[in-house]
Amino acid sequence: MAKKRFGFKNFFFSFVIVCIVIYIFQNNYGSVDTMIAENGTLEDIIKANGIIVKDEEVFSSNVDGSLTYYHEDGDKVNRGLLVADINVDSNSVQIKSQIKEIELAIEDKKRKDNINNSEDIQNVELNNNIFRSDLQASILNNDIKNVYNIIGQVNTNNSDNIDIQDSSNKYENYDIKELETMKNNLSNSMSANKIPYYSNNSGIITYKIDGLEDKYIYENVLNLTPSATAEIDYVETDSSKNISVAKGDKIFKIIRNFDYYIAATVNNEYAKLFEENKYIKTRILSHGVESEVWGYIKKINYGSEESVLIIYFDDFFYKVYDERYVDVQLITGVYDGLKIDLKSLVEKDGIIGVFVKDASNIVKFFPVEILGKDDENAVVYIGDYVSENKRRTITINENIHETIKIFD
Repeated sequence: MAKKRFGFKNFFFSFVIVCIVIYIFQNNYGSVDTMIAENGTLEDIIKANGIIVKDEEVFSSNVDGSLTYYHEDGDKVNRGLLVADINVDSNSVQIKSQIKEIELAIEDKKRKDNINNSEDIQNVELNNNIFRSDLQASILNNDIKNVYNIIGQVNTNNSDNIDIQDSSNKYENYDIKELETMKNNLSNSMSANKIPYYSNNSGIITYKIDGLEDKYIYENVLNLTPSATAEIDYVETDSSKNISVAKGDKIFKIIRNFDYYIAATVNNEYAKLFEENKYIKTRILSHGVESEVWGYIKKINYGSEESVLIIYFDDFFYKVYDERYVDVQLITGVYDGLKIDLKSLVEKDGIIGVFVKDASNIVKFFPVEILGKDDENAVVYIGDYVSENKRRTITINENIHETIKIFD
């Protein structure tokens, strides 16, 4: 009887120990991070610093004066289109202010006054003739003070913010036609002193000028060497914000928008992966947005440690027209297969593979064939088809192995 009890106790303790071992085993293996194999795509990417070289023409002012622009930054303009005027009259700002005052006074008069008979109209025409003669004579003699006296200017230094009531009081002795005559004569006096600037070629207009237009010349782009591609500090100016301009100031530029180049600098090891006169898929980062575009490698200029790929583009220019230095990704390969995390890869018996855990928590090693990888993930071959409900296989050193499948 004692032996039976002793045997029962041994069986009970053995059962408990086995349960504890199984519990520990399951918990230890169950705590391992697991990842799911999914269909995916991975690219071989070479990152590079790029310089955008454009066919651009900068226009500078030949005189001092005030600026008037007729287009927005980024607009497409045709050849021969009026882009800007420079008013060379030193008193143009005051005259513009005066025109604004007269326009406000006219609006106020139209609300209040109506000319009801022809006699009044004839008187107005007579006064207009006298007024026009005096005003034109003062303008031709550059007697700006007398111009202000004639039109009733009280304060020649008024700001642009004109009070309608003040303007009305200044011109209360003039009727609408007289005010219209004043406005037209002042406008004509300004236009006579305007120097127009036209676009020499069709393209995109921009007022953002970085001062590197003479450094990176479109016609010389194929001669760029690695030593000439070091990034240069620059200050970009926006001439559209300028009211006045001095002689020699850059006022705008026209960029031909049909094509452009990117000079991409890579180390010599990477440069060996490329060939001249070949297309390459490129990803350009501009304004926080990635754009994919195909480029054509026109030339590779080799240096002692680095090389410059001169890549020609004829698309997506509107996204980079105002950029100079950009981040570029050169895509040398694209792979489709099962995408897995690099952390899951291990080596066993000289073979690269992963451990797969099934629904019963049984863990088994499966070899994989890596097609490509980046810093985080790898894409592996899905394997050769065997039959339905059978795992696909890969061949390693002439030996056939079952490999992983989707959702492992």
